[in-house]
Amino acid sequence: MRWVAVLTCGLVLGFGAVTAASGDEAAPVEGPWHGATSAGLPVSFEVKAGQIVGARFRFKWGFCGSFEGYGGAPAPIDPAGHWKSEDPRGPWIEATFVASNRAEGTVNAPSRMLPGCPATQATFVAEPGAAPFEEAETVVVNNVVSRRFAHAPKGMLLKRGGSIRFYELHWHGFGEPVARASGRAYLRSGNVVRRPKVSVTLSELTEQGDFKVYLQLRYRFHGPVPPGFRHRGGRFLD
Repeated sequence: MRWVAVLTCGLVLGFGAVTAASGDEAAPVEGPWHGATSAGLPVSFEVKAGQIVGARFRFKWGFCGSFEGYGGAPAPIDPAGHWKSEDPRGPWIEATFVASNRAEGTVNAPSRMLPGCPATQATFVAEPGAAPFEEAETVVVNNVVSRRFAHAPKGMLLKRGGSIRFYELHWHGFGEPVARASGRAYLRSGNVVRRPKVSVTLSELTEQGDFKVYLQLRYRFHGPVPPGFRHRGGRFLD
C-alpha cells in the first residue's frame, strides 16, 4: 500500500509539473511584437506583465483612405490568451495568442457617417520582435486654391480670394492624431477687416501615398470678427 501511495503521489506531482510547464510554454513572449494585416499594413504592440501596451495599427477605411490607430489604456490578456485594444476614436485591434510566439487577430473600423467609409476588417498574424513602423511625413493642405501641402505651416489660406487666412501659427503635436496651433487670423468682409487671435485643431490623420494628411480642420476666433463671420467653424481639407 505504501508503494501505491508513493506511486500515486508521484503521478499527481508529475502531471502537475507537466501542466505548469505547458502553461509556461503557452504564455506569450514579453516585449515588442509586430505583424502585417491582410491589407498589407503594419501592426505593433508590446506584451508587458500580462497586458498589451502601446498598440499601434494602420487600416484602410474604404474610400476615406488609410488611417493610423492607437490603443488607449493597457489591454489585459484574458486566460484564453485574447485581448482587445481600442482607439478612442472607434477603431480597434484584437487578437488571441495561439502560441507563445504567435498571435492571430483582426484590425477593425466601424462605419462612419460619411460616404465611402463603411465598416472594415483585416486579419493579421504577429510574432515577437520589433520592426520599423515606417513613418510617413505628416502634412496638411495650407492653401485651398493651389492645393499645396506643408508640414506644420506658419500660414494657411482657407478661402478663395483670401477672406480667411491664418498666420503666425505655432503648432503642438503636429504628426500626432490631433494637432493644435495658436496664431492670428485675417478676416475680411467687404471693407471690414479684423485680425483676431485664432486656435486651430487638425484631426482625421490619414495616409495618402507617401504622406500622412490631416483632413479635418476646426478653428475658433478670440476677438471681434467682421459681420457674417462666426467665432467657431471648420471644414474638410480634402
